[in-house]
Amino acid sequence: MTRSCSAVGCSTRDTVLSRERGLSFHQFPTDTIQRSKWIRAVNRVDPKSKKIWIPGPGAILCSKHFQESDFESYGIRRKLKKGTVPSVSLYKVLKYEDTRDCRAYVTAN
Repeated sequence: MTRSCSAVGCSTRDTVLSRERGLSFHQFPTDTIQRSKWIRAVNRVDPKSKKIWIPGPGAILCSKHFQESDFESYGIRRKLKKGTVPSVSLYKVLKYEDTRDCRAYVTAN
């Protein structure tokens, strides 16, 4: 099954063709604080509960949502630098007060 980027409004899919075009795909961090920062940056709402969206274990973001300076290159491979938070082409639909407690959701799951 092909995975899709989790950013709202992004239709990028993790396929051979997208990787040939130079896109890379990155799983949400396992570190609680860093994961919380990514969740806040993605700023997505769960359609059923209307609460902040919590990514599942296979959730990814494509490289379109990071600055070029966020990457380290190892030959043909690219890796995100430690502490990087997605910041490009992310919709801002929630108010800050709706997202400030997302760390509690992350640690509960």
